[in-house]
Amino acid sequence: MKREFIHITDNNKHRLMSDSGFWHGSTNKNSRDKMKKILSMAVLNELTERQRICIVDYYLNGKKEKEIAKELGVNSSTVSRHIMKARDKLRHIASYYVN
Repeated sequence: MKREFIHITDNNKHRLMSDSGFWHGSTNKNSRDKMKKILSMAVLNELTERQRICIVDYYLNGKKEKEIAKELGVNSSTVSRHIMKARDKLRHIASYYVN
């Protein structure tokens, strides 16, 4: 299975998931806004505290895994695992809302 990663920056934060069929060609602003709200709520309510810290620091704050690991006092592979599990959980939650 081909995986594309989520890289959120100021220029592309409107694209919450990969382009590989996620939106099914939709450019509907309402659909995007609804998905942003769903994923924002999922980040707040469905992820563990460590997953939330790791994914927000990595994708929204642009920190490297090693930098996050140093701040948390854990190994960088642990940070990588938290990011991967959080991304998988968010993708799973989002799949319920895609046609």
